[in-house]
Amino acid sequence: MKIGIDAQTILNPEIGDAAGLGHYTYHLIDSLISIDQKNEYVLFFNYKARKEDIEKFSKQNVTIRRFPFSYYKKFLPLTYSETLATAFFLRDKLDVLFVPGGRVPMTYMKKIVVTGYNLALKKFPELFSKKETLKFKIKPSAFKRADAVIASTKAAKDDLESDFGVESGKIRVVHNAFDENFFTITSLNEIQKVKNKYKIEGEYILFMNTIKPSNNLPNLIEAFSKLRLLLKGKKPNSNYKLVIAGKNGWLSDEIHQIAKDFGLKNEVIFPGYVDQEDLNALYSGSDVFVAIPFYEEFGFTVLEAMACSVPVVCSKVPALVEITGGAVQLVDPYDVDGIKCAILKVLDDEILRGEMKAKGLEQAKKFHWKKTAEETLSVLEEVIN
Repeated sequence: MKIGIDAQTILNPEIGDAAGLGHYTYHLIDSLISIDQKNEYVLFFNYKARKEDIEKFSKQNVTIRRFPFSYYKKFLPLTYSETLATAFFLRDKLDVLFVPGGRVPMTYMKKIVVTGYNLALKKFPELFSKKETLKFKIKPSAFKRADAVIASTKAAKDDLESDFGVESGKIRVVHNAFDENFFTITSLNEIQKVKNKYKIEGEYILFMNTIKPSNNLPNLIEAFSKLRLLLKGKKPNSNYKLVIAGKNGWLSDEIHQIAKDFGLKNEVIFPGYVDQEDLNALYSGSDVFVAIPFYEEFGFTVLEAMACSVPVVCSKVPALVEITGGAVQLVDPYDVDGIKCAILKVLDDEILRGEMKAKGLEQAKKFHWKKTAEETLSVLEEVIN
């Protein structure tokens, strides 16, 4: 059987999709072609992708294709670019086309499987740029046209049904995973080197993701400002920093300004994008990891922190409740005082911290890309047959 996969989001961040989608697509393809030698794969990369990046996917049963254009380009009329994309996909006579990003040309009428991704744009359009919301409008039709839709959690499945009208019978829940290198123990020396690199002094609370409104950073900064006042009384020798790590997204300048407005210019650190080889140490050096988005489909960074044995405080949203399995402190993302108290509780209770580390590590061990690939392959073969 011949399986086509749209891999454009992996090596072309200019497309504008979130880093999480490229991360998912990369690891899933890598795992699929590792576990499956019987099916033939055709991988469609963006025309800008570098040869040395594409070559790592080369195998006997893998064909590499480059789009001769980008059908995301705004100067190409939509109908023209979609027609070209359809023709490009059709020439390989695929048994099924798998599109992780959910964008399928309207004129492509063969068997397709898509993933439910960026569903927050439907629930909270005000938290995203006009460019993102406009681009998202074409995805719901792909959800309905697809032969199967993969949801990363049961919570995402429920939203695909209720918000997008996707038939329950064609949605398959396949949990994502994360890089198992996060289970590697990091030495104190490595942690200090990374802290020096990113100019972090002393103890810190960590956030790791794109800096944008949907990640609820204004509430996190406000909660931290209140937390610092409490810590001065409880732990007078402590000088906690809040590290907000990740690339700048929409309205990131405003989020930087909020930290200054609270008088936290030197206490809230924005190290920017963190190199992959530094992530383990940055997670491991933190006293608590905080992720309080208004909405989440899965939560890569939460599991990464748990794998690094870091206690986690996160939003009580369905997807995060589902994947964390009772190993974290859950909070209402709108409740600033609740966020403050949850972080303080973790910092203040060594026994609780130890329990959370142990439970988090065990829960994180349940997620593997091999399992994700096996279950995804099962969905693709089901559609083909």
